[in-house]
Amino acid sequence: MNTYQEIKKKNADNIQAIMDEQKVFWAFSNEQLEKGKQSIGITENNQLTSIGMGGFLPKINADELFKSLELENKRYRAELREAREAKEQAIRYELSNHECYYTGNLEPVIELFDGLYTAKEIKEIYTKYKKL
Repeated sequence: MNTYQEIKKKNADNIQAIMDEQKVFWAFSNEQLEKGKQSIGITENNQLTSIGMGGFLPKINADELFKSLELENKRYRAELREAREAKEQAIRYELSNHECYYTGNLEPVIELFDGLYTAKEIKEIYTKYKKL
């Protein structure tokens, strides 16, 4: 059985491999931008595209990046769906991660698992582990 943490780590590793393959780099200053361009063999800014939040990659790789990330997301969600033993573990982890036990707001977790776990399932686990 794969634990939720193992599934999440595999997802993170796969995303990192995709980012590396598509030559994504992060730059938050002109100096970092120049070093990033140099590291991927690009000389002109017009050869880059931004993916937001300081991320850049060669324009020619953008479509493949988004296709690969979409495929990885589908693979990750399918693995979670199949690992039914990890369902409660996953929901509990994210309820804690999003501080739902403090705020009482389950919406971030319901949105995160939309189409994977129902709001009812999430609420049941929240109720089961909520400290009174």
